[in-house]
Amino acid sequence: MKIKYTKEEIELVKALRPINDTLFRTMAKDNIPLVEHIIRVTLNRDDISILRVNTQDDIHIFEKGHSVILDCLGVDSNGVLFDIEVQKFNNDSLEKRVRYYSSMLDSRYSLSKGMPFKEIKDSYVIFLMEEDYFHLGGQVYEVEKVIKGYNLPFIDGSNTIFVNATNKGREDLDNLMQSLVSTDYREMKDQVIRECTMYYKTTVDGEDKVCEALREYVAKSYDTGKADGINIGITKGTVTTLINLVNSGNITLDYAIANSGLSKEEFSATAKELGLSC
Repeated sequence: MKIKYTKEEIELVKALRPINDTLFRTMAKDNIPLVEHIIRVTLNRDDISILRVNTQDDIHIFEKGHSVILDCLGVDSNGVLFDIEVQKFNNDSLEKRVRYYSSMLDSRYSLSKGMPFKEIKDSYVIFLMEEDYFHLGGQVYEVEKVIKGYNLPFIDGSNTIFVNATNKGREDLDNLMQSLVSTDYREMKDQVIRECTMYYKTTVDGEDKVCEALREYVAKSYDTGKADGINIGITKGTVTTLINLVNSGNITLDYAIANSGLSKEEFSATAKELGLSC
């Protein structure tokens, strides 16, 4: 039976941009041509052939360790891993986040039991961001490891790349980033992103898929909030998670309150106690 989604959920879908992780994960799910296109344009390479794609891959290796939910993981014909993360806002702990993501990729995918270290496949963590995190005027920032004092490259196969939509550079990359931050598909300059976004915003099946992903995302974040809130109180953990979703543009405040299990007054009081604004 077809699930009936609320008017607010439909309006949320129309307001989402590809750089919002809910829409991005939905668009990228099982969509090898889209993911391959994004990776090729981002890295300025046309020799990459993606064989499989995973979205919303929850990496939880250690029982008491922090889990990681990847936006999109692509694997090419050589076994190279490409983790694509979309980020609407700057995050003060971005460098540490990259370190954790890279370590999780290696732990989960790169080396099977009994294999020598030389068999570890290369990996790329690619952040597609709306803002220039480094404020240096560049469009692409590629992290390079060197031996301090000798300018000797330290090549371990782990690559980190930041791309932002604030600054200009290559035309094809400009078009890609402009399309990721656009709400209206008709204004998108990247044809692949435009056609994919149009499907999810103008067809019943497409809208339903995003609405379903939105509900799953809120539910999963709700559960994560409760788990993370064990030491500070389940309610506080849940409210923190939902407000983060509001501030990231994935849900509205009314939708957050309706899914919190709290009254509007209780939700606002808890947010105020936590020093959170939305």
